[in-house]
Amino acid sequence: MTQQRPIALGVKSALAAGLITVPFTATNAIAEEQQATAPVERIAVTGSRIKRQDMETASPVTTIGAEQIAAGSYTSVEQILQETTASAGAAIGSATNNGGRGVANVDLRGMGAKRTLVLVNGRRMVNSGTGADASVDLNTIPVAMIERIEVLKDGASAVYGSDAIAGVINIITKQDFDGFQIDAQAGMSDKGDGETGELNLLFGKNYDRGNFVVGATYVNRGEVMQDSRFWSNCGPVGDCGGWSSTIPGGTINWGDGWHQPDGSGGFKPQEDKFNYVPYSYLSTPQERFSLTANGKYELSDNVTGFTELLYTKRQSAQQMAPAPVTGVVIPNEILPEGPWGDKDIEYRRRMSEAGPRTFEQDTDTYRIVVGLEGYLDVGRGIDWDLSYNYGRNDAVSYANNLVQTSKMLESVGSNPLEWMSGDPLSQETLDYIMYNDRSEGGNEMQVANLNFSGELFDMPAGPVAFAAGAEYRKESGYFTPDAVTQAGDSSQSQQDPTAGGYDTSAVYAEFSIPLLADMKYAQEVTAEAAVRAFNYSTFGSDATWKLGLTWKVNEQVMFRSVASTAFRAPSISELYGGNVGSFDYLNDPCWGYGANPDSPYAASCAASGLDPSYGLAGDGSVMDPDSQIEVTWTSGNDLQPEQAETYTIGTVLSPTDNLSLTFDYWQFKVENAIVRIDRQAYLNGCYSGNDEMCDVLNIERSDVSGQISYMEAPLVNAGYQNTSGVDMNLSYKWNYGGHDWMFNWDVTRLLEFEQDGIDYTGTLSGMNGAYAEWRQNANLMVRADDWTLSYSVRMIGEMRDLETPDFQVPAAWYHNVSYMYHINRNLDLTVGINNIFDETPKYTPSYSDVYTVPEVYDVMGRYIFTKLSYRF
Repeated sequence: MTQQRPIALGVKSALAAGLITVPFTATNAIAEEQQATAPVERIAVTGSRIKRQDMETASPVTTIGAEQIAAGSYTSVEQILQETTASAGAAIGSATNNGGRGVANVDLRGMGAKRTLVLVNGRRMVNSGTGADASVDLNTIPVAMIERIEVLKDGASAVYGSDAIAGVINIITKQDFDGFQIDAQAGMSDKGDGETGELNLLFGKNYDRGNFVVGATYVNRGEVMQDSRFWSNCGPVGDCGGWSSTIPGGTINWGDGWHQPDGSGGFKPQEDKFNYVPYSYLSTPQERFSLTANGKYELSDNVTGFTELLYTKRQSAQQMAPAPVTGVVIPNEILPEGPWGDKDIEYRRRMSEAGPRTFEQDTDTYRIVVGLEGYLDVGRGIDWDLSYNYGRNDAVSYANNLVQTSKMLESVGSNPLEWMSGDPLSQETLDYIMYNDRSEGGNEMQVANLNFSGELFDMPAGPVAFAAGAEYRKESGYFTPDAVTQAGDSSQSQQDPTAGGYDTSAVYAEFSIPLLADMKYAQEVTAEAAVRAFNYSTFGSDATWKLGLTWKVNEQVMFRSVASTAFRAPSISELYGGNVGSFDYLNDPCWGYGANPDSPYAASCAASGLDPSYGLAGDGSVMDPDSQIEVTWTSGNDLQPEQAETYTIGTVLSPTDNLSLTFDYWQFKVENAIVRIDRQAYLNGCYSGNDEMCDVLNIERSDVSGQISYMEAPLVNAGYQNTSGVDMNLSYKWNYGGHDWMFNWDVTRLLEFEQDGIDYTGTLSGMNGAYAEWRQNANLMVRADDWTLSYSVRMIGEMRDLETPDFQVPAAWYHNVSYMYHINRNLDLTVGINNIFDETPKYTPSYSDVYTVPEVYDVMGRYIFTKLSYRF
C-alpha cells in the first residue's frame, strides 16, 4: 500500500469524526504504519457503487469505527447514532414509554426516520417494528457484529432509490475475523436502577478459499420508574400533585361542569387530580437475542459466493397509569334519580382498581442474503455482484388491563349505584369489564440486485469509471388489531386493520469522470454523475439524478459539491393504514375561554356554540385541562411521492498530516412532504378563524361536556419541508510524553428548518422534538501501550419551547469518560461513567407527560459501566 497523501488522510480523518462520546478512530494511525507491500483493494464507499482505491468522493461521509464503539457502553445502534450531531427531531427511542413500542429509529437532520435509508453491507434492511412499519428498528442489528458505520449526510436516491432523502446509514458487519471473542458488559445508574447486561460471543475463521464469522448477542435492560427522578416526579416547581382530571371513583357532567359521581359537589381541580407518575416507566425494559453469520467461499478464481444471515428476537414492555374511561355517555333511562334530572351524563373514571396498563411486544426479525460476486476479464475488467435479499419481521403486541366499553355500560345498567358511589369497583365487576388486547403485524421484503463496476476508457486526466445495475424490490406489510379494538369497544382508541404492498423495479448508472490532473491549483478535478429510473406499482415511473464535483487544489486543500434529486415513495402504512386513534398531548384553545374574553380564540370558540362555562369548575375557576385529546389518525388520502432537492458544498483542509478541518454547507428542499399535520398548530389556527384548518380537523365535540370527542389528523402531502445548515469538524493527533493523543471536534449549526409554514428552527416540543441551532461533540483520547483513556463532551444547544415561545430551554452538556486497560494480549477491561455530572433533562412546558422530551435528553442520569473482552 502506498503512503497516503495528506489530503487523503484528511478525508479519512473527517470520515472518522462521527462520534465524540467515544474514542477517536485508529484507522489513520494503522494506515500510516502499514508498508507498501500489497495491492490496494478497490472498495465502494457509501453514496457510490463505483469501486475505487481511495475514499475521496464529493459526498460528505462520517465513519464510526469498531474501536470507537467498543470504548462506550453502547448496546444498540440507536444509542450510537442518536449522539451524532446530524441527528435531530425526535426519533422514537427503544426506551420511550408513552408512544413507544420498543423500536429504535434514527432521524438525520430532523426530517423524520422514514427519510433516512438504513443499509446493512450496502443492502436494504427490512422495515421492522410491530407491523406495516415505515422504518428500520435499529435494535435488530447487534452492535458486537459491527465493523464500522458509515453515515452519508446527503441525498442518495440516484444510487439507492427511495427513502435516501436526508441521508444513508450503512452498517458494515464483520467479514474478516479469525479467532474467538467473548464480551461481557454490566452497568446501572447511580440510583441503582436501569440495570443493563450484555453478553457477546464471536467466532470466525479465515481459510484458503473463504471465511466465515458467526456471532450471538444477548442484551437485558431494566426499567426506570418515572417517580424515581425528582425532575420527572414533581416537575420544575416541585408540584407532586396530580395532572389528570380522569380520577378513581369517577366524575360526571350533565352540562353543568364536572361533579362527584353522585352529583354532589364540584370537581376541585387543585385537589382532586389524578397523579399518573407512580405508575409509569421513565425508561422501559427490553430483552434481545441475536444470531448472525457472514460467509464467503471462492467457487473459482473469478467467482465468490457469499451469504449473510441475521435473526433477532426482541421482547419489550411499557407501563402506564390505569386505563382511563372517557367520553362515555350514559343514557338517562338507566340512571338513578339525581340532580341531572332527565339529562344524559358523560362519565369518566380511572380504573385504578385494575392496576396499571401494560404493553408488551414480542418480535422476530429475519434477514437472509445470498449472492455471487466476481470479476469479468473483459476490456479493462469489470467487478460484478448478484444478490437476493429476503427480510421478514413478525410481531405480536399485547395491551393489558383495558376496559371493554359495552360490558361497562351493561354493568352500569345493571348496578348503577356501584358506579355512582365513588367507591372502588368489586372484583366481580372488574372481571366482567376488563380484558387484554392482542394484535399481530409484520413486514416482508424481497430484493434482487445486479451491479457492475469498472473503467470505460482513458481521458487525459485519467480513466472514466462507472457503475451500473438493476434492482427489483417487493414489499408488503400488515397490522391486525384485536377484534374488540377494531369494533371500537375498548377504552383504548378504535383502530382498523392495515394491509397492503407494492413492487418496484429500477435501473441506474453512475460515472466518475476525471477532468483535470497534475496541474497548478488543480491536482485532481473529478466530476460525478448518476441517474436512476424506476417504476412503482403504486404510482408509476420517474427518475432521479445526481451531479458532483471534487476539486483537489493540492495535497492540503480540496473542495467538494453535490447537487441531486431524491424521492420517497409512500410507505405501506401511509397508503393502506387503517384509521387509528391516538391520545395526543394537546391543548384545547377553547378551554376556559369564558374566563379570558381577550383570548385570540374566544370569538371562534363562542361562534362554535361552546358554552362560556366550558373548562370552568363549579366555583367558576379555570380547571386544569386534560393533557390528552383523542385524535383519529387517517392514512391514504391519494398520497403522492415526496420529491426533494439536496445540495452540499464544502472543503477539506489538511495543513499537515496530523491536522484536518472540514466545512460542509447542506440544504434539503422537500416538496409534497408526507407528514401528519401539526395537530396543535391546526387546532390553534382553526380557532383563530382559519376555516381551512377546521375542515382538515373535522372536529366534533361532546354534546354534554363540550370537550373534543373526535378530531382527525390526516397524512397529507404538505407544501414543503426546507432545512439547511453547516457541519464542521476538526481532527488533530500528536505524540506527547510517549503517548498518542487524538482530539476530535464535531459541530453542526442549523440555519433553517421550516415545514408547511411553521418555523421550527431553534425550537423544542414534545410532538416534534429538538431543532437546536447548535449541536457539538468533542472527544480527547490518550493511548498508551497498555491503556486508553477517553473523555468526551456532547452539547445540545439552547432552544425555545415551540408552544411557549417565551420559555427558553437551556443547553444540555453531557460529559463521559472511559478507561480501557489491556491486562494482557487477550484480555481488556473497560470502566466508564456516562453523564458524569448527572445533567438533568431540560424542562419542556409543551410536554407534560415527563416534563421533558425523552427522545432528546438523557433521562437515565449518571450511569456507571464496566466491560470485559477476551479474545484468542
